[in-house]
Amino acid sequence: MESENQTLLEALNQLKTAIEQQDWETAEKLDAGIKEGIASAVLNAKSDEDKHSLTDLLKRVQSLYGLLISNTEESRRKISVELKKITNDKKVANFYLKSAQYK
Repeated sequence: MESENQTLLEALNQLKTAIEQQDWETAEKLDAGIKEGIASAVLNAKSDEDKHSLTDLLKRVQSLYGLLISNTEESRRKISVELKKITNDKKVANFYLKSAQYK
């Protein structure tokens, strides 16, 4: 159980790094392995000590995924602002082109 949890902890550390670097592709790839690791840890948690360790691990996972959600929402907001700016710039350029045709 301990070695499986260690592998999961390493994946969580990699996820944290990916979140900090806003590397969403790596975060997505790690997600699948983390889900498998959690499922395995849940199935293998037999003793009270294992269950306690699992609880701590799940709290860490929950915290990291909360951070992931907030960072991706912030990233999405920034992209949305940039897209609105591009759309407005395009409208201004089209207006200029149309008005230049009448001269």
